[in-house]
Amino acid sequence: MSARLMAIVWLTSSLVFLSGCEITNTQTQGESALNVPSQPDKKTNQPNPKPRPKAEPIYPSAAQVIAWHANQCGGFKLTPDNETYLGEQALKAFFSTACLKLSSDPNTVMSQLLKLDQAYYWPDDIKHYLWLQKQHVLMQIDAKKQQQALNAKMQKTLSSLAAIEQQLLLREETKEQ
Repeated sequence: MSARLMAIVWLTSSLVFLSGCEITNTQTQGESALNVPSQPDKKTNQPNPKPRPKAEPIYPSAAQVIAWHANQCGGFKLTPDNETYLGEQALKAFFSTACLKLSSDPNTVMSQLLKLDQAYYWPDDIKHYLWLQKQHVLMQIDAKKQQQALNAKMQKTLSSLAAIEQQLLLREETKEQ
């Protein structure tokens, strides 16, 4: 039993020695022979030139983002909030543009939405809301393309009808003569 205890003590002390842990706070002669610096390197001791913000920036909740969207598009009144959120102005500006230009120029809205999505590290719920907005804008772009194709087809049909009408009028005139 004592041999086992001695082996455990020897193993533990050798592990402490190999891991570099100090048993006491005094410097031994072996450490001074290794030229271990007593003061840290001045490069790593310099303060960070950028001051830390007083408070960590906070992102708005998904409910707050939806409220801003509803407010910008009309019909929803916001309750005053004294908090300043990260990305608040960008989101409000995007929603204002989206509400005005979505039906007339969805490609511009999509480019702004992609920039907004890449501008911040949004939390998952806001990323999901922005993804839903992308899907909505893509549907608007597809609808606009389909409308343009339908308009082109209708214009072609109208020009064909006008040509047929001209031919019918010419036949009537030749029959009367």
